[in-house]
Amino acid sequence: MDLKERIKRVAIYLRKSRNNEGEESEETLAKHRKRLLDIAKKNNWNYEIFQEVGSSMDNNRDEYKKMIHKLNDGIFDAVLSVNLARVTRDDAETPKFMSLLRQEDILFVTDSERIYDLEVQEDWQALKFTGFVNNWEYENIKAQLRKGKKDSAKMGRWSNGTPNYGYIYNRLERKLEIDEEKAEAVKLVFQMAIGGIGADNIAVALNQLGYRTNRGKFFHGQSITRMIRSPIYKGRIVSNRLKGRNEYYGKIRPEDQWIIAENASPIIIDEDTWDKANKALDSRKLLSPRARMQKHGLSTLIKCGICGKAHTISRRSDRGGIRVIQSCRKVDPLGKKCNNSGIMYDVMMELIIDNIREKRKQIADEIMNLKNDKPDIEMQEFKIKRTKEQIRKIEKALEIIQIQLEEGLIDLKQFRNRREERNNQLLNLKLELNRLTESSPKDEVKSKQSFLKKIDSFLQNWRELDDTDLNKELMSFIDQIIWHSPRDSESPPTMKIYWLE
Repeated sequence: MDLKERIKRVAIYLRKSRNNEGEESEETLAKHRKRLLDIAKKNNWNYEIFQEVGSSMDNNRDEYKKMIHKLNDGIFDAVLSVNLARVTRDDAETPKFMSLLRQEDILFVTDSERIYDLEVQEDWQALKFTGFVNNWEYENIKAQLRKGKKDSAKMGRWSNGTPNYGYIYNRLERKLEIDEEKAEAVKLVFQMAIGGIGADNIAVALNQLGYRTNRGKFFHGQSITRMIRSPIYKGRIVSNRLKGRNEYYGKIRPEDQWIIAENASPIIIDEDTWDKANKALDSRKLLSPRARMQKHGLSTLIKCGICGKAHTISRRSDRGGIRVIQSCRKVDPLGKKCNNSGIMYDVMMELIIDNIREKRKQIADEIMNLKNDKPDIEMQEFKIKRTKEQIRKIEKALEIIQIQLEEGLIDLKQFRNRREERNNQLLNLKLELNRLTESSPKDEVKSKQSFLKKIDSFLQNWRELDDTDLNKELMSFIDQIIWHSPRDSESPPTMKIYWLE
């Protein structure tokens, strides 16, 4: 049979890639789409399009994953793409993709209508060689781009992606220019920092004045801190600082590998102002170290039932040092304060201990009820053991089938039929095992007994624990305590504990 006659339904895969000058245009992607659609329509193939913008080295390609899932299900007879490089150029992924096509008897078709049948050794070798060349070419392109980026940085050109707040990028000159309106906000930030205002309050002030980030979002304290710390505002551009693109998760290189270009960006903040603002930030960071280091028994556990922020705990000097859980102090981006009220520390602790005792009684009753069902427990254990034995046998059979294929003892059609049958059996057994283990009364009894033992130990010893150990013990079986007590509410305050069972 002619290869084209074998094809009834194709998966069309499209991905935006790079050209020599950067990202391909949308027009290029549209041309590729039209070319592939014309091929499918000319041959009367049914098709489904999988299109995404991303790197072929990116593991998070949702459309690619969706296509692979459907290829495994045997929905398509062929994959139609511009070339193999548009599908994958990854050293590890390319052989896996090709093996999938071969095992599922799926053809690969390029935009020149070249059809690869991977059961034919010549086609397999040809496509494999194409994958090798694609990867080699891609690594060379990446190396050239990295070198070009470093050279641009040394020349003082901008090569760090989206410019900092207060600047715009002139693509023709490849230089940064000042955005006058945003630059006024930057100057205001530095002046407020020098005036002793904290980053969170500076963010609120900018938001109230109508300023927004480059992405149109509210400012927060962290973004203000990054702004003040950035040397770009005094004319210095730092490049090659991170390994990887991500600003927050990229690995920081040693300083001797950084590329620092002086007088490379238009100056918005003079050196003296920059230094003063950064010293002010440092001085605020050093305030009240004893208060920040102090740990209480309920530290980080009490969460506001309105906004979710953790309530702070302090001592009232005007009341002989008595401890209180303070009213919620969270302020939204526009400066509005949360109105959840606080409570005396000792009162909260009494409420918590009462809830722990109630929880202890509840768990003890549940254990008693489960133990009364002993015959059910024994039958459950037998079913779990038997199901695990059957799973091991099926997994062994699948290994043998794979070896038989590799040794040429069975052909590809026999391999697929046997593998499909065994995989279906394996899936059903694993689903049954999950159902059995999730509802195992014996495991449930053990889990509850362990939790009960932890609670009993705590109730016997909690009064003798210091604040650090008390906090540690509570956090071992309590996830969080939600305190809901709005000042303007006529309803009584409520407390809800989320347990780590």
